[in-house]
Amino acid sequence: MKPLIIAFLGKGGSGKSILSALSAKLFLQRGLRLLLIDADPAMGLATALGAEDFKTIGEARAEIIHQARISRGEEKERLSEIIDFLLMEALVETPDYSLLVMGSTNTVGCYCPVNNLLRETITRIADQYDVVIIDAEAGIEQINREVTRSVHYPILLTDNSLRGAKTAILAKQAIDRSPGMNPQRVGAIFNRVENADPSLQKLLEEASLEVYGTVPADPVVTARDARGESAMEMPDHSGALVALENILRTFQILPDDKPRQPRHPAL
Repeated sequence: MKPLIIAFLGKGGSGKSILSALSAKLFLQRGLRLLLIDADPAMGLATALGAEDFKTIGEARAEIIHQARISRGEEKERLSEIIDFLLMEALVETPDYSLLVMGSTNTVGCYCPVNNLLRETITRIADQYDVVIIDAEAGIEQINREVTRSVHYPILLTDNSLRGAKTAILAKQAIDRSPGMNPQRVGAIFNRVENADPSLQKLLEEASLEVYGTVPADPVVTARDARGESAMEMPDHSGALVALENILRTFQILPDDKPRQPRHPAL
C-alpha cells in the first residue's frame, strides 16, 4: 500500500516545523510507521525533534560526487550500490520514526541538485512507511521543483498577516499548475492565532483555498521549543496539539482511533 503523504508549506516563520513534528506525534500515537522529511535547508524539523549527529542529503550528494570522480573500472560499476549506501547513511533511525534531512549545499545559489536528490530518495524509500510528513522549504520553490509532487494533503500555513495569506495563495496556485501534483485535498491553517482575521480568511476563500481552521499560540509549545525539547514529547493537553488533532480528524487526514503500537520498518 502506498503511504499517506502530507506536506506543510508556507512562508518562513509560519510554524511549519513545529506542526510537522506535532503531526508526527499524532500519527505515532496511532501506531503508524513514519518517515519525516526535513526539506528546509534551515533544518527546523530536525531541531524540533531534538535530532543530533545526522548526515544530510546535501552531504550525501557531495560524497556521491566525490566517489564518482575517484572511481575507476569496476568501482564505477558499483557506483549505484555506493549511492544507495550513502543515501541510507543519511536516514536517521529511531524506535519511533525515520528522518531524512535535506540540509544545505556547498555550491552557491540554487538548491536544485539537492532538491532533485531528495525527491529521488523519497521515491526510493517511501513505500516502506504508512505516513510521510514533509516540512517543506519556505515559499513555493519545492512545489515548482516537484519535491512535493506525490503529496496527498498539502497543508498551507499562514498567520494573521497579508504576506502569509498571499504566500499560501501562491502555493495553492503553484499546486494547481503543477502537472505532477494531484492532491486529494488542499487546505490552509491559520497558525499561532486565536481567531483568523476575517478579511484574510475571505481572501483565501476567494482564491478557492479551503480554510481548515486555526491552531492557537501555545505557551507550552513556545517554552519547550525555546529549551530545545522535542515536540514529540509535548503533553497531550497542549492547546496547539489538541487543535491540530481536531483539524486533521475533521478533514479525515488523521485516523480517529489509536489501535496499534508503533510499527517501525526494518531497513
